[in-house]
This record gives sequence, structure tokens and C-alpha cells, in this order.
Amino acid sequence: MRKFSFYLFIITLSIAFTSCKSEPKEKEITEKPEKGLNETTWDNAMKKIDDEIAISDAVANSLYYSKESGESEKVVAYLSQDNKILKVEESYSGKANENSGRVVYYLNNTLPMITIERFEDKSNLKSVNFVERISYYNEKGEATYTKEKRVVYEDELPNASFQAVDLVTLSTDKIFRILNQEGEFQTTFQGLVETDALNYLIVGEPKEDGYTSAMRIEFEDHFIKEIYKSPKKFMNKKVRVTFQVSRIQGNFEYQIYTGGSWD
Repeated sequence: MRKFSFYLFIITLSIAFTSCKSEPKEKEITEKPEKGLNETTWDNAMKKIDDEIAISDAVANSLYYSKESGESEKVVAYLSQDNKILKVEESYSGKANENSGRVVYYLNNTLPMITIERFEDKSNLKSVNFVERISYYNEKGEATYTKEKRVVYEDELPNASFQAVDLVTLSTDKIFRILNQEGEFQTTFQGLVETDALNYLIVGEPKEDGYTSAMRIEFEDHFIKEIYKSPKKFMNKKVRVTFQVSRIQGNFEYQIYTGGSWD
């Protein structure tokens, strides 16, 4: 599988982000997708993207960002053979009483074409629901039809039926900030963690309880050696890093530092 570092893969984009994790109201299925854009058309477009991804086999990972409060964000982008992002998967978690789950974005250039959400809805802690929600978009990136299924237990989702709900529009702005290490996901030097066995480089947002990310240091290049000499000198300084994602037993992933420079 070909992998790309986002140190070399920077995307410029400015789209308003709309958070859509609130619970929509169910309604009778009388609303239909706009004329010329039926679900079969969207399903075929989604299959075409998946087929292109299978041929390309090119994947780009964002850093895994987390906060002490329990929030986390991670994005995986799937690329065409000419390095165009076709599909993005976002995994996120909120604080203890906030939603957590996964969103798949099928893209039309940089705008959403189809979004598939699967999450644990904690908006009412007395009645936590597991939700699968699909939204279909027009060429302007505006949702034209949204449907969902909502169950008490997650394993009931495959057998549940979709119901039309109020339109839910997601924006791609946040996922591209994550990929590009911008905004609240900017990377500044935030310290080193040294243990008897392994050392880690910490980068992230220069604020209390900001998003941070840790990379295992498995070799010392000039950049790392420079930091070791005087880590306090570089605190909060902007940095660009390259990394690899490795997996061990199960789904456990960790990041390995492969290079860095001051931005």
C-alpha cells in the first residue's frame, strides 16, 4: 500500500464548518432526493470512487490528535492514482458526555457528495442511541436528502430501517484542517517524553488542554539531536513533521517519527 506524508501533501481550502452531531427529528418519508439525483445515482458514484481507490491503493494518514479531556481526532484520506483525495474517514471522540464515532466522506472535488455517519449519540444520557445516518449532497455541497436509523444497541443497526429526517449538512473544513495540521491542529513543539525503553516527540496546539500528538522516536536525526540539547528553547515553536503509522496486534496503532523541520 502506498502511503503519503502530509508534510509533502498540503491542501489549501477554506470552507465553513458546520457541526452536525445534534439529533434530528424523524418525519414521514415523503421527502425525496432532488430530481436527477436519486439514490441509485449516488450509490453508483460511491462505487466508482471505491473502485478507483482499490486500483490506486494510496492512503494518507493524519496525526492522531487527543486532549486530556478525552477528545480525539484522526483522519485517513484515500487517494486516486494522481493523488486526488476521493474519500476521507474521520474517527472522533468527545468528552465523557459527548458523541463519538466515525464519518465517511465521499468527495466531489473538495465538497461532500455523500456522508455516512455512525456514532453513539449521548445528547440524552437517559436514552443513549446508536445512529447510522446518510446524507446526499448537490454540486454545491448542500445536503438534499438525509436518512438515518437509530437503535438502543449497536448490533441492532444492520437490521433496522432507515427513516427520513431533517437535512444534515456536514462540511469538509475540519477534516482538511486536521490533514494540513492547521488551526487547532497546528503542530508546535510541546516537549519530549523519555522512558527507559522509548522516547516520544510531542507536537500540537500551544495551549492548555489543546490537541496534541505523540510520535515514537526510533532514531536520532539532526533535528531530534538539536531538540535534545535544549528542549525549553524550542517550546511552542512551529514544526513540520513526517511520520509513519504502524500497527501491532489487534487494531492498536502508534506513530513513528521519520523527520522534522522548523516551520
